[in-house]
Amino acid sequence: MTLDVVKTKIGDINITQIIEIEIGETIQHFISQATLEEIKKIKWLDYPYVNGDGTLNGISQAFIIEKNDRLTVVDTCIGNDKKRIDFPHWNELHLDFLSTLEENSIDRYKVTDVLCTHLHLDHVGWNTMKTSEGWLPTFPNAKYHFGRKEYEFWTSKEGIGSIGEGQEEAVKDSVFPVLDAGLVNFLDEDADLGDGIKVISTPGHTPGHNSIIFETGAKDFIITGDCIHHPCQFANLHWSMKADNNAEVGVKTRREFADKFSNEKYIVAGTHFSVPSIGNLIKKGENFEFHPIDKE
Repeated sequence: MTLDVVKTKIGDINITQIIEIEIGETIQHFISQATLEEIKKIKWLDYPYVNGDGTLNGISQAFIIEKNDRLTVVDTCIGNDKKRIDFPHWNELHLDFLSTLEENSIDRYKVTDVLCTHLHLDHVGWNTMKTSEGWLPTFPNAKYHFGRKEYEFWTSKEGIGSIGEGQEEAVKDSVFPVLDAGLVNFLDEDADLGDGIKVISTPGHTPGHNSIIFETGAKDFIITGDCIHHPCQFANLHWSMKADNNAEVGVKTRREFADKFSNEKYIVAGTHFSVPSIGNLIKKGENFEFHPIDKE
């Protein structure tokens, strides 16, 4: 059974969202401040981002962007056949991600770029696929762009043991094979990849976390990555994730991100936001609201 797909056109880019699985329960667990009582205080926040009882929804998804001659995949989800025993709902998945690409005329051999906002296990999974020869790059003709600081952290003694066995496995099965294939381009803090594709540093969740900007000829399109996990955090920028590497830096990053991109020139896509994941940030006092573009 193929996965859900959402298509959007903004200016000169075509966006395809491939929705892998629902992960709201996981997000709820990691944002401890998002109690049912506190969520119900956010009057603009409703379904599908939260349920009627105040519990959170969220998704694992990949964004695929067609711009000029570039076909870019941003974040590659959890992936199939990956051993993630400390995340039972993510362990050894068998989902129709590849057939979903095919049914939507996305040729994995024609992908030119893979951008991982960071190297957590739910953002690198489809970097590789299991074959009789072991783990091989899913997009064999692409350049995989990893933050240098990010890679150095997750291959250090400090990083590799910081959040569990699943993350250590992810580096082994979804990062190293791409490096071994000679496909990795390491990025320093901010980078211009040409064709109006830019990477900006948004640290806190991880040391080398990035967000991605696509210039569209109209409004610029920004993919958050995990500098923010759920729209409720725009109403409470101080709400952090238990998995944040540096919560204080993460709060500062969210404030700077929201201040900058709550502007009519920008459209924001939340990597883990339920569909509709794409919208505008509206400044309200000291905090912000997220309004899906289909509600404009």
